[in-house]
Amino acid sequence: MRTDIVIVDDHSLILEGLKSLLSSSFEGSSVYIAQNASQLLSLMKQYQFSVFIVDIALPDMDGFDLIHIIKSQSPEAKIIVSTMHEEVWIVNKLKSPEINGVVFKTSAGMHIVDAVKAVLDGGTYYCPGFKKIYKEKEKNSNVGDELSSIPTMRELEVLKAIAKGMNTHEISENLFISENTVEWHRKNLMLKFGARNATDLVVKALSKGFLSIPLN
Repeated sequence: MRTDIVIVDDHSLILEGLKSLLSSSFEGSSVYIAQNASQLLSLMKQYQFSVFIVDIALPDMDGFDLIHIIKSQSPEAKIIVSTMHEEVWIVNKLKSPEINGVVFKTSAGMHIVDAVKAVLDGGTYYCPGFKKIYKEKEKNSNVGDELSSIPTMRELEVLKAIAKGMNTHEISENLFISENTVEWHRKNLMLKFGARNATDLVVKALSKGFLSIPLN
């Protein structure tokens, strides 16, 4: 059976690696790639895909918003999220009924092949790493909401940089991470603290004890 697959990721090496793996695993099928949401939406005007492999940290659109658009245009499409983000609150969001499978980028590449096979058979697929974190979350469900609002170590570094007045480019250079990654952490921080803007974020972080004066 012919299966058209599209991979959406802004990392060229990941795109090419997954394309090669899936092309050899699903002979006779076509594997397309897109580096951002805009490219994917353009491809969707030309092709009808059976499986979408989506990174939720994209440069031009929130991955969850993109998944919603995909499902609204192609309700039968199978969605597999490939992500490096393993935070509890992200894991919780990944249990959306719009998502058919989750594979962490820290997992072995063959999990992607298994995930595609599972969703094409009408099932779901969650890599071992995801299942482990989700199981722990369920075991500690009484503190799940509290855990989901706690910034990660990297988010705390970004938070301190924001509090010092650094812009995205400066934070990127200071922490040796991409500007896209900085924006991802910034958005996560806004959501976790329920902040409207950077000033509100800093005020709330100070009130909850995640920042102190003087900043260090």
